[in-house]
Amino acid sequence: MNECNLSNAQQFRKVLTTMANRMLRKMLRFIKKLFICLLMIFSPVIIWVILSLNRELIVIMANWEWLSSALPSLFDTLGEHVNTPEFARGFNEAALGGLLTLFGVIVTVWYYQVIRVQEVTEKRLFVIDELLEELKKNQSIVNDLAAGNGEKYDHLHNETGKTIFFTEAWHKLGGDVALLPRRLHLRLSVLYGCLNRCTDVQGYWKSKAAIDRINGMISDLHKYRGSLSKPEIS
Repeated sequence: MNECNLSNAQQFRKVLTTMANRMLRKMLRFIKKLFICLLMIFSPVIIWVILSLNRELIVIMANWEWLSSALPSLFDTLGEHVNTPEFARGFNEAALGGLLTLFGVIVTVWYYQVIRVQEVTEKRLFVIDELLEELKKNQSIVNDLAAGNGEKYDHLHNETGKTIFFTEAWHKLGGDVALLPRRLHLRLSVLYGCLNRCTDVQGYWKSKAAIDRINGMISDLHKYRGSLSKPEIS
C-alpha cells in the first residue's frame, strides 16, 4: 500500500514538473517576443538618446580647457562650430534622417520576416497533409498484410514491378520534407526506406518492426500539426 502511494506521488510530481516546465517555456517565449516588439518600437528613441548624448559629449570635449591647451588649433576650430545653434540644428536634422531610414529598414525586415514565417508554416502544413494521406493508405495495406490478405499485392507487384506501398508523395515533396522537425524527418526517412524496399509481401515481413510504426508516425504528424500556432497559420 505504501509503495503504491509512493508511486502515485512520484507520478503526480512528474506531471506537475512537466506542466510547470511547459508553462515556464511558454512564459519565457512570451517575454522574449514582448521584449523584441518593445525593442523594435522604441529602438529609434533609444538611438536618439544615444546620439543626443554623443552630441553633448562633443560639446563638452570642445569646451574642455585641457584638450584646448593640448591641441589648441584643433579644438579652437571645433569650438567655433560646436557652440553655435547651427551645429545643434544640423546634428538633429542628420540624426532624424538617419532614424527615419532605420525605422523604415526595421519595418521592412519585420514585414518580410512575418511573410516568411507564414509561407514556411503553410508549406509545413501542406507537407504534413500529403504525408498523412499517403501514410493512411499504407496503414490500410499493412492491416491487409497482417490479416493474411497479401495475394493481391503480390499480383500488383508482378504487373507493375514497383513497391507494394505508396511512396509517391514522399518523392514528390523532395527537400520540403526537411521543413519537419529533425527527429521526425529521420524517422520518416527510415520508414520510407523500408517501404521502398518492399517489392513483395516477403519484404514487408522482413521490415515488419519498422513498418508497423506507421500508426505512431501518423499520431506524431497529427500532434505536430496541432502544435503549429494558430497566429502562424492564419
